[in-house]
Amino acid sequence: MNRAVEYLLLSFVSVIVVGSLAGALLDRPVFVSYAYSGSMTPTISKGDVFFINPLSRNPEVGDIVVFNAGGTWTVHRIVGVVEDGYITKGDNNVATDQQSKKIPPISRSQIGGKVITFQGKPIVIRGAGTYIQNSLSGRTKMLVAGVLIILGALAITGDSKKGIRKKKKSKVMIVKFKTLYVLASALLLVMVATSMFVSWQVFPINYAVTSAGGTREGWYLPGEVFTQEIAVKNLNFYPMFYYVSAPRPVTKISEDSFQLTGKGEKKVLITIKSPEETSVYSTKVTVNSYLPLLPRSATTYLYRINPIMPVFGILLEISLFLGILYMVSGIGNEDIVKIRTRKSSLIGQIKREVFRL
Repeated sequence: MNRAVEYLLLSFVSVIVVGSLAGALLDRPVFVSYAYSGSMTPTISKGDVFFINPLSRNPEVGDIVVFNAGGTWTVHRIVGVVEDGYITKGDNNVATDQQSKKIPPISRSQIGGKVITFQGKPIVIRGAGTYIQNSLSGRTKMLVAGVLIILGALAITGDSKKGIRKKKKSKVMIVKFKTLYVLASALLLVMVATSMFVSWQVFPINYAVTSAGGTREGWYLPGEVFTQEIAVKNLNFYPMFYYVSAPRPVTKISEDSFQLTGKGEKKVLITIKSPEETSVYSTKVTVNSYLPLLPRSATTYLYRINPIMPVFGILLEISLFLGILYMVSGIGNEDIVKIRTRKSSLIGQIKREVFRL
């Protein structure tokens, strides 16, 4: 029973970690996010971490939801329902989001999930989001995920035997080959995922739409079509597949998918039709890269579903290979290291604290 609980808890943690990392890298919330402003104060204050149920796409009036409006993810409460969608409002705001007419009613497809509540109040970690934003980089988050995976592998595969020697309790911690194999496999998967994630790039194109378009660099007339060039570089020593995407008002990308050799570079032209409304704009061009371990057609198919899918496909391919290699090798239960301690080992303490063994 305890073993089943361990697997269940570690599976839950793994889903949360992978989902949260995917959300951070895709610039969208999945399971966990935090408030960027004080519009929901005091329910959710700026910097508070909150939890999301991404499967809940049919909220009701009074529910707090996370939605995408104009490329920005927002957490607000539903205060009404109309024919075109939901009316939303921050608890600390005077007016609804739709009153200014700039944000239309929110459709179900725009909703990323419902904030998890307990007895009507959202479950939050006060101020944790501020620390995450200021202190943890994308690589650090990936390192944390790797550590969690390794600790999970140790908790599951570690074995111990109690004995008595000279009337003093002692414990023999046995590290088996399968433990080292799992740890090495987990480390390899983390390294592969990291090599792709850190290669993802975002190119912001900043410009102004004004009646004085053309008088300065970066100033354009309403409805004017112009091009910007970005340089996509492969900083790795091995080849990578690259995919370029951008939202409107981008109308054309000179080449949206290609392969670069190690240390290769490619110039890509981005064509933009400026909006009719005069303002200052920033358009983000996203470049996703993947190791060429899957056929390019398969990578393209998965990418069109979601940019994170090729990563999962590659990791699944490597996991299957490692699993087959493990079974073919015919080894696994051999003892590699035996450690005798009179006090509880660190892993034992962790297991007792986490699983209450």
